[in-house]
Amino acid sequence: MEIKNFSMDYYDEVYELWKKTGLTVTKSDSREGVKIMLERNPDLFLIGIENDKLVCVVYGGFDGRRGFVHHLAVDPQFQRKGLGKMMMEELEKRFKRMNVEKIHLFIEKRNLGVIEFYKRLGWYLRDDLVIMSFVPDEENEKE
Repeated sequence: MEIKNFSMDYYDEVYELWKKTGLTVTKSDSREGVKIMLERNPDLFLIGIENDKLVCVVYGGFDGRRGFVHHLAVDPQFQRKGLGKMMMEELEKRFKRMNVEKIHLFIEKRNLGVIEFYKRLGWYLRDDLVIMSFVPDEENEKE
């Protein structure tokens, strides 16, 4: 598999992969939202291509202090082949080059089955945090 930087040319394929894998997509995942994220983090938005087919995606965000992992998705036909691990390892390398000391990710409760995947990659559960959110324009948050 070839890992390369995402470009907006792949947006429709990426969006369909997110939907296909059951990820929750919201307003921030719109074409405009993704473009903003890409402009801020151009080297952290990765796609995996195999035989000219987009098979996985992950994008990272960096706030100047911490790294964040968003929307790792592997096409169900290509799961359990190490592709998700490859994507995470590449993203982690890129974070390290940026001197990111800690990386976080969020898992929706309906997707807790992925916890074991992340544990195998060296991630650990935190029980010392409570996540809270605020959506300024909440009625437009869900697509």
